[in-house]
Amino acid sequence: MYEIQNNLLCSRTGSNDFQSVPFFSSPNTTGRQINPRFLVIHFTAGPGDATKTAQYFQKKAAKTSAHLNLGQEGQWTQSVKLNVQAWHAGKSSWSGTNNLNNHSIGIEVCNPGPLTITSNGYKAWWGAKIDDPDIIEAPHSAAPKGEVFGWQPFTESQVEALIDVGQLLMEQYGLEECVGHDMIAPGRKRDPGPCMNYRVYEQINAATDNPDSHWQWYVSNVKTSLNGRAGPGTSYEIVAELPKGTAIDEILAKEGMWWQVELENGQELWVHRKFLGKQKINNA
Repeated sequence: MYEIQNNLLCSRTGSNDFQSVPFFSSPNTTGRQINPRFLVIHFTAGPGDATKTAQYFQKKAAKTSAHLNLGQEGQWTQSVKLNVQAWHAGKSSWSGTNNLNNHSIGIEVCNPGPLTITSNGYKAWWGAKIDDPDIIEAPHSAAPKGEVFGWQPFTESQVEALIDVGQLLMEQYGLEECVGHDMIAPGRKRDPGPCMNYRVYEQINAATDNPDSHWQWYVSNVKTSLNGRAGPGTSYEIVAELPKGTAIDEILAKEGMWWQVELENGQELWVHRKFLGKQKINNA
């Protein structure tokens, strides 16, 4: 069980008290306080555990940091207070908001990242052989015709910890959405990619469900209108032009950043996620 105290992640001890997880202060931050709106998930793409990742963020030469770091056995470390800007998102945009460093909490999940497929198995970029029967072979969803890699899914312990802490952060800070780095910086970043099951995003985001209100998706980040297509990509024909502000009734399916949606009139089509925003609607 976890709590947030003084913008620090705390876990329950054997005596039923709460103690902050190991904190390794990173110099890679402006120190500016933020009011976070989003939770961004990353993978480390390195061999280190949660402690070594935090120690890396203590090096000024790293020029990067995240708020929290999650090891393969579900252990947490912290590098930046949760209300202080960390350098994890880089050039990014989501729901009409740019520079997500100013608007989000970042979690680094220890994971080797994309693996090269060889005749002898899977190899990490630093040369280590990765043995895991659950490795997925696939291109990144942002480049469905691109190179095929091996992707090691987050461990069961990591998934449990992500859901527990992710839901806590969503509730504690009133966050709008949990997203991946590859979603806010498409084409530039590949993390967490297939390593993170989309159902985990959905479970974390469910923490904001409220019987008195709901989130409404709508066409947002366009000048005038958005092309709705017959399939998940620009090679598919345009079946409708959706004016800015068009409400989305339901999300039916997802293929990377392409979402199949149903409009309020019952029409089903595909749109690119970066052109959608969402707003909280009070239920009647």
